[in-house]
Amino acid sequence: MAKRVHLADDHTMFREGLESILASSGGEGIEVVGRSSTGGEDALALIEENKPDVVIAQIDADLNTAREVLLRIRSSSPDSKIIVLTMFDNLRYLKALSKMGIDAYIHKSSSSKDLLATIDAASREPDGENVVVSMPRGLLERMGEEPVGMLSERETEIMVLAARGLSNYQISEELHISEATVKRHLANVYKKIGVGSRSEGVRKALMEQWIGLAEITSADGDGSSGG
Repeated sequence: MAKRVHLADDHTMFREGLESILASSGGEGIEVVGRSSTGGEDALALIEENKPDVVIAQIDADLNTAREVLLRIRSSSPDSKIIVLTMFDNLRYLKALSKMGIDAYIHKSSSSKDLLATIDAASREPDGENVVVSMPRGLLERMGEEPVGMLSERETEIMVLAARGLSNYQISEELHISEATVKRHLANVYKKIGVGSRSEGVRKALMEQWIGLAEITSADGDGSSGG
């Protein structure tokens, strides 16, 4: 039986390209039953009506928006496999999406063969225990604790707390490290991302989606800002 697929992407040309790839798969047994933008009401209505086996959703957004979109897709069709198609090669983004219950994560630089293989692999996971990840090896190898152009896990923790308004001393207490260590990490962050102050660093971390609004607002922070 053919796998029934819904394509959700905000760019019509890209969506049509995906459909062309799936249509040319021939014996792969894939039928596109719906096409829509990613998170709009039209998408959710079609997904709820068709109950596709697989939803391929383009998501290049902050984690808060991604969470909302994925929850609404899951609510519209609980049994559909959700494959996220994204340009992000961010380890923290991948981890966060995994916790949101996606079934597969495929990078936009992957090949059409990779896409077909990902659909097949995700469809073979009946219990959702595993997340299928497809991206070029070079990108995957850079997704360590300190990928190029990104913050380490510790630096990310510090920037989240800084964004909440905690002082250096409060951050040190929260993370059980010395205040000098906090200052050293902040100095490293400023140098790494090319900014000169805490406010600029927080702003850039938010713009580049290294930290998300959901992380910042998940706890109250009313401390004063340190240098």
